[in-house]
Amino acid sequence: MGYKIGSFNLKNIGATALGKSTKNLELIANIILKEKFDVVALQEVLSEGKAFTAEYTKKSILNYLGKNWDFRWADVNTERVTDKRGEGYAFLWNKNRLQLSKIALSNGKTRVFNPRTIDINKEDMVRKPFYARFTPVGTLVGGPRIELRLICVHTYYGDDSNKARNIRQRELDVLLKDIYPRISDRRYGVYGNGMPSYTILLGDYNVILKRPWKEKAYSEIDAKRQLEGKRKMDRPAELVVDEDGDIVISRKWDNRRIKTVQDQFTTLQPDNDRGYINDYDHFSYDEEQFKDVWVSAKRIDAVRKYCKDDFTEYFKSVSDHIPIQMVIELNCDMWGNEEVNYGKKENRHDREY
Repeated sequence: MGYKIGSFNLKNIGATALGKSTKNLELIANIILKEKFDVVALQEVLSEGKAFTAEYTKKSILNYLGKNWDFRWADVNTERVTDKRGEGYAFLWNKNRLQLSKIALSNGKTRVFNPRTIDINKEDMVRKPFYARFTPVGTLVGGPRIELRLICVHTYYGDDSNKARNIRQRELDVLLKDIYPRISDRRYGVYGNGMPSYTILLGDYNVILKRPWKEKAYSEIDAKRQLEGKRKMDRPAELVVDEDGDIVISRKWDNRRIKTVQDQFTTLQPDNDRGYINDYDHFSYDEEQFKDVWVSAKRIDAVRKYCKDDFTEYFKSVSDHIPIQMVIELNCDMWGNEEVNYGKKENRHDREY
C-alpha cells in the first residue's frame, strides 16, 4: 500500500487569485490531480484559503479538484511576525484515500482530530507549524491501521543576512530536535495507542542540502549571469547537520536520528528563465520510525511537465516553487490485513507514480 505526500509553496496565493491575478488556479489543481497526491501540505496561502474554498466563484481550486477533496487553513503567525501578508498554511487531501484521524474518548465516543497549529516552542518560531493527522480510508473496517502525522513548516527567510540565517537555523534546530520528536512520540487515546504512526516534517526550509555537484551548478548559473551583465548569485544557506547523510540528532530525545531528504532544485527566480535555483523544499523523518517502510522523495518537474518548459510563465501563473513528493509504501501484512503483492523487492524503486 503506497501513499503519495506532497509539499507545495504557492507564493502568496490569496483572494486576488480569484480575480485579475495571473495565477492559474485550474493549472494548479491540474498539477495536484495529475500527480495523484493523496495529501499536500501548502505554504504561503493567504486570505484564509479563499483561493481554494471561495463559494461565490467556480474558479476556486477545490472546485477544479472536485468533491472528493477537502481543505483546512490556519493562521500560523506568532507575535514575532513581521510579515504583513497574513500568510497561513493549509492541508489539502483526497477523501477517497485519507481521512482525518479519530480519537476514542473514555466515555466511548469518538472525536475527529482537526488540523491545528503547534504552540510548542512558539517563542522560537516566526510562524508556528501546522499539524495534521490522517489515517487511510477504511482503517476502521479492515484497511491498513496506520497513521500519517504531517507537520507543515515555512521557516523564516528575511533578507538572508547572517542574522536572518541564524534565526532560520534556530527554527530548524527547534523543529528537528524538539518539536518533531515530541509530536512523533505522542499517543492519543485507545484508538491511537495500538496504531503505528509515521511522522513527517515537510515544507519550505529555506536551506539547501549540501552536495558537491551543486557548486558546479551554481558556477554555471553565475557564468550565464555574468554574460547577461548580472552579479553573481548569493550562495544559499545550507542545513547544519550532525552527521553525514543529512542526519540531525536530537540529544534531548534519546539521540533520535532525523533524516532530511529531497536534494533536487525546486525554486525559480523572476530573472532566470533557464532553470531551477535552490532546493529549499524538503521532508524530514525519524530513521528508526521509518525502518520498516520504503521511502522515496523527489521534485515534480512541473515547469517542463505543465508549462512546456516556460519558466517565466510558470513563475507568473503558479509559483516560484515546484511541488515535491514523498512516497511511502507500507507492508500491510504487518497489521493483519490481507496480503498485498508488491512484486520483487528489488523492483519497487521502479514503480510509476
